[in-house]
Amino acid sequence: MIKLTDKEKRFLKRVDQITHIPWTDKIIAMDVRGKPMRLSRATFARLKDDGIIIRSSGDLSTDIYVMNPAPVTPDVEEVQQTP
Repeated sequence: MIKLTDKEKRFLKRVDQITHIPWTDKIIAMDVRGKPMRLSRATFARLKDDGIIIRSSGDLSTDIYVMNPAPVTPDVEEVQQTP
């Protein structure tokens, strides 16, 4: 079962989109207002592998990830329902 930490829950409540630049392995997370957020490569990989975030679009230089609209665990469902 996927268990989210409190820090990850707070991050997922605020994040709007995550941009991954594969060439440099740089990760840029943004909230709804466009304010940058911190996200480690390890956490990004974990969220992606667990299906919590999914690739929504991309091109040759970037991939855009968003939260999976279908909650994969009760923890994720709780985060998505909180305003």
